[in-house]
Amino acid sequence: MTVKNLNLHNNSHGILLVNTTNSKILNNTANLNGYEGISLHYYSSNNSLTNNTANSNSWNGIYLGSSSNNFLTNNTANSNSYGIYLGSSSNNFLTNNTANSNSYDGIYLDKFSSNNTLTNNTANSNSNYIIIFGVIVLIIAAYYFFVMRKKKKGKEESK
Repeated sequence: MTVKNLNLHNNSHGILLVNTTNSKILNNTANLNGYEGISLHYYSSNNSLTNNTANSNSWNGIYLGSSSNNFLTNNTANSNSYGIYLGSSSNNFLTNNTANSNSYDGIYLDKFSSNNTLTNNTANSNSNYIIIFGVIVLIIAAYYFFVMRKKKKGKEESK
């Protein structure tokens, strides 16, 4: 399936894919939606999100939930609660994405996400820039301030 050149505004979700494989999400604009601009949920894999804009959505600009082996390239996720959020998602590749001016985090990987590769992404003017909880991640050519938090003896510690 290919989702291409759409302008999606003021919906609950801009683009929502559930249990979807081998799809292309290209050149879309998903702004001002009630939840996420672009979402891949529940075992969505081997999808490519390229040249999309997801700004000013109530929750996340781009969200991957329980999804793996996806490619996010040249996307913009500004002025959301979270720019790009990976929840329980592994083996994804984030390259040349921009996540600026989000209320919470530019790029957030939760503690159940692992083996994700982040290359040449930009995250500026967020409350936090990039947050990674107890995950294995490879970061290459980063243009952001790196913040890592881990739990130690029942308390959260910042590095």
